[in-house]
Amino acid sequence: MSKDSFFDEQKEQSLVKARIVDKYFWAWVKVIIPTAKKAGSKITYIDIFSGLCIYDYGAKSIPIKVLEIAITDLDMRNMLKTLFNDANPEYTNSLQEAINKIPSIDNLKYKLEVINHEVGENFVKAFNQVNFVPTLFFVDPCGYKRPVRKINLVSKKC
Repeated sequence: MSKDSFFDEQKEQSLVKARIVDKYFWAWVKVIIPTAKKAGSKITYIDIFSGLCIYDYGAKSIPIKVLEIAITDLDMRNMLKTLFNDANPEYTNSLQEAINKIPSIDNLKYKLEVINHEVGENFVKAFNQVNFVPTLFFVDPCGYKRPVRKINLVSKKC
């Protein structure tokens, strides 16, 4: 599937990362949703280095897992907005195709966004101009080939 050897076999750090997101995302959602509901808000999950939809060894990527979790929960189906980005258009095209095949994906209230942008200063400036709702950012440039500069996202209070 991928020409990038990062996706050929699951490395320990990738397995650990997937387990953390599997457990942390659900826990985060359960803590945040009641507060967001009271405020009449939505919640957002953003992955700016999303990668492929399925690794060559068959494991689902984190964006696919997040969406599958969201579909199973009524509150998440009605409140979750997602943004997935990767600089590699092959990865974003693959991810979009896989998302379109997820059963019941159309039950999510908010349209999914899959974008293809290089992460850098312009990307950060765009995010700093957004008025955020409760958001879980997943920023993991593991396997990213280009040098990644430290990105300072300004934290805004709710």
